[in-house]
Amino acid sequence: MMTYSEMEREINEIPKFGAKASLSNLSDYLELANHPERNLRVIHIAGTNGKGSVSAYIDSILRQAGYTTALFTSPHLVKINERFRINFKECSDEELILAWCQVKSFMEKGEKQGLQPLTFFEILFLMGMIIFSQKEIDYCILETGLGGRLDATNAVGVPDVTVITKIGYDHMAVLGNTLPEIAAEKAGVIKRGTSLVLESQKQETAAVFEAKVREEGITDFRLIDPLEIKEQTYRDGRQYFSFGAYRDLSMRMLGVHQYENAIAALLGAEAFFG
Repeated sequence: MMTYSEMEREINEIPKFGAKASLSNLSDYLELANHPERNLRVIHIAGTNGKGSVSAYIDSILRQAGYTTALFTSPHLVKINERFRINFKECSDEELILAWCQVKSFMEKGEKQGLQPLTFFEILFLMGMIIFSQKEIDYCILETGLGGRLDATNAVGVPDVTVITKIGYDHMAVLGNTLPEIAAEKAGVIKRGTSLVLESQKQETAAVFEAKVREEGITDFRLIDPLEIKEQTYRDGRQYFSFGAYRDLSMRMLGVHQYENAIAALLGAEAFFG
């Protein structure tokens, strides 16, 4: 069996990006893998700022409620394992190596069928779906890597819940030069049948999301109003606040921007339970 270092070297040799205009190639690989993503209840998190915080918050909320969670995030700082967590514990080297070997076998089959090679992020996404689908997972939290419409995580179909954080200027060479253009790419994760949580946005990006909500006929839609965040205080190294019926909530992560991130996670978890 290969070592972790060998796996890491092979994966790092894969191109980070590929020229594509759809997710059809990745979808064909998911078909080869017998669609592991279909075994998972998914919350999909997109946006520019706050994705990582919202992912961590909602993972914590669900775990404290007694559920088993899977968490797929990016990037990693030291080891690839950081991207794949079950109940917030990193998956083992052995689990990643086995998943990588499976993905390699699918890529060999795909090449014979005329499919294009998977990109770096697509490979990691497929590895995650394989690992998570083999566990007893209640909820899977997927953080987009780049954009939304063409992001590998958007190949999961219709997620149970979609959360979109604040939109800003990021990856402009890929997503567009204006905030509405970037928002349009991020809005590509909004699909008919999902429950949607949307953080407050600038007027020009809010209009993009409002149009997408109408287009997809989204009926379960939660929009965060910052004016509803009350009783914001700081004491003993924590921030405290209230929102609607939720009183005296607290969090360790500091900064005014974290209030909406925490509420987005709270409403996202709430959407799972109707």
